Amino acid sequence: MTDLRLVLKSLTARSTSTVVTCLLIAIAVALLISMLSLREAGRRSFTRGVGNAHLVVSGDSSPLVAVLNGIFYANPPRTPLSESKVTEIAGSMPWSWAIPTQLGDSFRGFPVIGTTPAFLDDFEPAMGEPWRIRRPGRNIEGPFDVVLGSRVAAATGLGVGDRLFLTHGMGVDAAGGDVGIVEMTSANAEDDPHDHGDHDGHDHDGHGHDDHGDHDGHDHDGHDHHDHGDHDGHDHHDHHGHVHADGSPHVHEEATFEVVGVLEPTGTHHDRILVASIEGSWFLHAIDRWEAAGRPLPESVDELEAEDRLVTGMLLRTPVRAGRNSSAMLQSAFDRLRRDPSITVASPATQIDRLFGIVASLDAVFVALGIGILVSGAISVTLVLWNSMELRRRQIAVLRVLGCTRRRVLGLVLTESAMIGVVGAVLGVGFAVVGARFAAEVLASKTGVVILPTIDVDSSILIVAGTVVLAAVAGVAPAVRAYRTPVAEHLRPLD
Repeated sequence: MTDLRLVLKSLTARSTSTVVTCLLIAIAVALLISMLSLREAGRRSFTRGVGNAHLVVSGDSSPLVAVLNGIFYANPPRTPLSESKVTEIAGSMPWSWAIPTQLGDSFRGFPVIGTTPAFLDDFEPAMGEPWRIRRPGRNIEGPFDVVLGSRVAAATGLGVGDRLFLTHGMGVDAAGGDVGIVEMTSANAEDDPHDHGDHDGHDHDGHGHDDHGDHDGHDHDGHDHHDHGDHDGHDHHDHHGHVHADGSPHVHEEATFEVVGVLEPTGTHHDRILVASIEGSWFLHAIDRWEAAGRPLPESVDELEAEDRLVTGMLLRTPVRAGRNSSAMLQSAFDRLRRDPSITVASPATQIDRLFGIVASLDAVFVALGIGILVSGAISVTLVLWNSMELRRRQIAVLRVLGCTRRRVLGLVLTESAMIGVVGAVLGVGFAVVGARFAAEVLASKTGVVILPTIDVDSSILIVAGTVVLAAVAGVAPAVRAYRTPVAEHLRPLD
């Protein structure tokens, strides 16, 4: 019988303790590999998701919050910027582009970004990777146009020509059904008596909203209003109030948005957004403000006032040479904007480094936890083998009589402990692969941050090698005990 078969038979003879010890080691290895791999993958994902924006400007309380809200769509900033301030910032430097953004609306839990066509034309969701719109889609043009991110389209099943209502506030569709989706698509839009305009059933003059008046049908002056009374085909709207006294998210049925494009996947958190015209976003927010003031609701975006034309942030990029991302003008632009006490200016790259510096201590806690579990596994190996030596002294004595040397006995026990380490480490790598994919999916679905669940090979090799060595070291004491087993004493007949 070969030494390997002897080791395997010894391990299977006490399968319960062997399996438990291997699983303990596997959990520790999986935790260590997952933490180290996801940490680096997370940093790459966050850095990649910044795209080609050099600066973010908002009214947030800190630069880090400005980046999380302005680029990662964490929360709507509470302090907006006026349109005059946006114009002032845009004219303060010879920017490559200056893009205003309005965050505060959503659709079935997905954030809606009110912006200009430049967002899809100039801003890149990942450096060197511009947006690509699936055919036959196009960029936003009219005030009630909307373009869907790839994940939004996949989750909702919507496509070009479909119509929807947006939710004021970052709400989640608790019903999980068709809340916010108009029961009319481009296929039957031309047969609907309440058509929204000239372009594929959509009004580009901003009048595709529901009128609260008492008239029937639609306005012949081009306003295409929908009556919210008992008019045929709109009874199902009556249960959707659009003003909530507690400020909770609520569906706005006063304006119908039309899907004019679907974006190709970018592999970033930007796949979870809807890109809408900033004028349409202003219109929705104006409805609440005007109604709260007891004023007649606006009928088009042309009626909006300066108090309605607010933005929550700006994305800025300074001119750069071809093939480069940095600019000599960037620092001077940053310093100039920072002198304005009414705004917060942030460098996305700097704030991402700061973010991972903050969470580094948390990483250290998990790594320490993994090392602690791994050491516990090594101690378990020692205890299991030590106790087995007490039961296997007669077996070892027989092996010695059959010609097995002390060194060979020592090697068998060390091989046995190392084998436990190998099995545990291999299982740990498998657990890490599955766990990393699961964690990446959960993170993407909950936060929109897309992390490629790749295992860091160098770290994994070091962890696996260290685990096997640690397990072998854990078997030294039991091996020495087996080495010193007296043959004559343990071959006496059993009573």
